[in-house]
Amino acid sequence: MRSNQQNYIPILESCVIGLVAGLSAVLLSAGVSWLGTLRLHLSDIWPHCYVLPLFGLIGGLIAGLLVDRIAPEASGSGIPQVRARLDRIVMALDLRVALVKLLGGTMALGAGFFMGREGPTVQLGAALAAPLAHLLPTTNEHKRQLIAAGAGAGLTAAFNAPLAGVTFVLEELLKEVKPATVLIVIVACSVSSFVVNTLWPPHLHATASALNSVISFAPRDVPFYLLLGLVAGGAGAIFNRTILVALRFNRDVLQIPVTARIAIAGLASGSLMSLLPEHFHNYAGMRALIIAGETDWQMVLLALFAFFALTLVAYGSGAPGGLFAPSLALGAAIGYLIGMVEQLVTGTSSNAAFALVGMGAFFSAVARTPLTAIVITFELTTNFTLLTPLMFACMISSATAEFIFSGGLYDHLMRWNGIHLRGPKSSENLLQLKARDIMNHDFSAVAGSVSVRELLPLINKSAQRGFVVVDQGKLIGVVTQSDLSSLIGSDAAETATVSAIMTPHPVAINVHDTLDDILFLFSQFKFTWLPVTHHDTVMGVIRQSDVLQALFEAESSSNEDK
Repeated sequence: MRSNQQNYIPILESCVIGLVAGLSAVLLSAGVSWLGTLRLHLSDIWPHCYVLPLFGLIGGLIAGLLVDRIAPEASGSGIPQVRARLDRIVMALDLRVALVKLLGGTMALGAGFFMGREGPTVQLGAALAAPLAHLLPTTNEHKRQLIAAGAGAGLTAAFNAPLAGVTFVLEELLKEVKPATVLIVIVACSVSSFVVNTLWPPHLHATASALNSVISFAPRDVPFYLLLGLVAGGAGAIFNRTILVALRFNRDVLQIPVTARIAIAGLASGSLMSLLPEHFHNYAGMRALIIAGETDWQMVLLALFAFFALTLVAYGSGAPGGLFAPSLALGAAIGYLIGMVEQLVTGTSSNAAFALVGMGAFFSAVARTPLTAIVITFELTTNFTLLTPLMFACMISSATAEFIFSGGLYDHLMRWNGIHLRGPKSSENLLQLKARDIMNHDFSAVAGSVSVRELLPLINKSAQRGFVVVDQGKLIGVVTQSDLSSLIGSDAAETATVSAIMTPHPVAINVHDTLDDILFLFSQFKFTWLPVTHHDTVMGVIRQSDVLQALFEAESSSNEDK
């Protein structure tokens, strides 16, 4: 049986992964902040029409060289690559990828690429968790959970939003909810959040918190939030299509090396930025101005188109960076403009509320993860007033976008990269078969008080070449063929009882364990059979032949369906 102390091991593993992911995110944030501050400082000293394009060119060149020469898997947001690895598709996630994501992401984002830190931190956390998980003598399913925990801890660190990190893992990356997975991810995200708040206190919530007094929601706002959901949904579908167009243009039309492509994108981003008003030189600051309502609608409309163009240029090049932050910025602009529409119609509106809800609605339309969008927006604002309009807008935007252009952006990015998730008849689902589905109810069990002399003649008749030892139905040990064979012809065979020679506290399978777990135990420890229990009560046994039969039947069923 499994020791209760082993239940603490996954928690310790999760703590280590959360710590490592948090520290790596702090390094990325510090590097981006330092480089971005230097870029703005130099643009104040010298003409920004030279400084901004030059920074973009150099930063893009360095990031491109890192991606092209060392880790091509580090291009883009990295989330499709993490999803592929979690789906058991062969995809590199190692220290090489982590290093390039850290350095390349720092150079690209600090040089002014209009992208977010969350994509790099998600892949960075997963790429650091994967080698750690590989060193552990555990099941493939548990390793998968640890990698997912690293990804969630990375997202947590990017936004200081641990609940959003957990939700994103369950809703987007794994698309499943298991108690063990939830526990592991929660611990990793909590530790990551603690590390970030201790070493690099974020200021992401400052603007929203200061607006609490002007954020309101009234029944008259409902039609306009419904309108916001529809507009955000349509805009999200257009955004997804144009991102794919930008990627195809860079790959199929330009047909130039990745290094040159990212460098040119940096030059173009810096040049476009230098033509915009000074507020646009700091993307986060511009988004804060939109949310706070400290700019007019003409500037917000300009920001909408400028942010859209900058995102296409940056992400289309393959630079290491994410799409969360651009989505939130675009959503804020759309929400603000819808708030202005309400103000024209009714004479009153909470533009800050509409801008914040717009952030969640647009991201929901892009990724088709409405729950994550609701949670992340709420954590960024900590304002309960926004929950109802958030739920309205996010659900409508997601449904609208799905109607216009089916599939979330990360699904399309995976297919664009040639990554195809397994279907319903895949080996992934096969490995999720439970022990209760394949166990054999016909098994040999004896009481511990039975004498060995009585048992010896029965050993060859036992299908599993051994006996489960029970006490009132509870598993207390096992006796194997080798245990009994060693006593044949000895005096001990005449006097010994089963309880004296059995293996106490044996390894056992829980009825909820997966075929993946069972295969690991059989291959790692060379078992030929194992008891199956539920709350220590023996429910059956699983033999090697039962596993092979389950695999054969599933393969036959899959071939018939084809």
